[in-house]
This record gives sequence, structure tokens and C-alpha cells, in this order.
Amino acid sequence: MPRLLLLLVPVLAVAGAGIGVVTRHSDPPPVVETPEASPSPTAPAFVVVDVVGAVARPGVVRLPTGSRVLDALLAAGGMTGDADLFAVNKAALLRDGMRIYVPKPGEAPPAGSAGTPAETKVDVNRASEAELVALPGVGPSTASRILRSRQQRPFARVEELQTRGLVTARVYADIKDLVTTR
Repeated sequence: MPRLLLLLVPVLAVAGAGIGVVTRHSDPPPVVETPEASPSPTAPAFVVVDVVGAVARPGVVRLPTGSRVLDALLAAGGMTGDADLFAVNKAALLRDGMRIYVPKPGEAPPAGSAGTPAETKVDVNRASEAELVALPGVGPSTASRILRSRQQRPFARVEELQTRGLVTARVYADIKDLVTTR
């Protein structure tokens, strides 16, 4: 009998290992897919901006919605050696149709260009629904509420977006430096 047991132990060990292999490799683990962040149906997938001034390749560039001024500068080949590196807010969100002017030191950007941080802000009293939706945390329904509210009474201060109950405190914190009421 002990001899039989000595013969069965290796057989059972091999059989057990085989079961373990089957158990480990029988079904692959489930794949959890996270949805890609995509622009809302009313927001365009791309913005088109004009990059001029002290850049390597001035011209019109097309970038995904949500891109920053830095992305547009890189698409234009970057700033040249004679560019005023501090004149342009490279972190500002792009808006469709925007002009980004990179001046040389001491040079003032032409009117209508995004040469200073204030000029890159979205005017909540004039912005289209697509421009509002491009702001962080602002979806189509919030943009519609902002448009309806400004028709009744234009915004005198940016804070009114929150005091009128149009955006949450968190969304307001994310967009307060990106909008204006010019």
C-alpha cells in the first residue's frame, strides 16, 4: 500500500498542476473599456486658428477642440528666437476663428489678436454655444442656460455665472479665469 501511495502522489501532483493551469488560463480577464472623452454633439471636433508673428511657420492651423495656445504655436513650428516669450498666454484655451499673434519684445499685438491673456478669454455675453461648450465642465445644457440667461439680462460680472445658478462652484472655479464680460 505505501508503494501505491508513493506512485499516486506524483500522479496527483501532476493532475493538480494541470487543473491549476486550466483554471488560470481558461478565460481571459474581462476588459474594462473607458469611453474616450469626445466633444459634445453641438461642439465642433476641431478649431481653426490663425498663428502669426514671431513663429517659424505662420498660418492657419486646425487642432482638436480643447487645444491650448501652446498646441497652436507648436503646430506653427514654434516661436522664433526673436519672440517675446512672455507676451502670449500659452495655457489659454483656443476658440475657433481666433488669431494668435506672437510679438517681438516691445511690440504690441494688433487689435483682435490673442496676444495677451485677457484677449484669449471667452466673452460670456457674446460667445456662441460651441464656444461655451468648449469651456471645461460646460456641456450643451449649461451653455443653453447661459445663453437664455444673458438674453434676459447681460452679465455684468463673471461671478454671475454662479450667483444665477448657471454653473456649480467647481465649474466656476475651473472657468472663472477663462471667461470675461467685456
